[in-house]
Amino acid sequence: MTDTESTAQVPEAPERARQTRTIRLGAGGSTIEVLAGPAETSGTVSIYRWRMSPSSRGPAPHFHTTFGETFIVEEGEVDYFDGRAWRTLRPGDTAHAAVGDVHALRKVRAEPATLLMALSPGVPREEYFAQLATVDERDLSRLHADHDNHFTDDDER
Repeated sequence: MTDTESTAQVPEAPERARQTRTIRLGAGGSTIEVLAGPAETSGTVSIYRWRMSPSSRGPAPHFHTTFGETFIVEEGEVDYFDGRAWRTLRPGDTAHAAVGDVHALRKVRAEPATLLMALSPGVPREEYFAQLATVDERDLSRLHADHDNHFTDDDER
């Protein structure tokens, strides 16, 4: 079941508390926090924090035609596929997939991991993330296509 909740974050200027939207990605316990959407950055970037539960796996090889993605690991370890080979990312490590670059993430260790995702230019992904856990299997391909996720036939998982 996917649901969302808002949590207030108080910046240095106390008169401007910003709401962070948290999207639950099903029963497994993973969440996406919306840190900055395109409306907040004049379309330059969207920033999300993905808290991967111990059972979270990550997306298969895919690409996007309208935006690039940068991943920064905050906690745990995540494997990143750059279209040619897998490498392990640890806290502080960064990986970037430009527009059109095939990439994938996987988490094989039974521990949580947290990573920041920066999408450029900024695109709204909240609806996509919220629908992932509840979409019917027959509608999954449409959901991916509607949100610029193009999976390859490459079975590199």
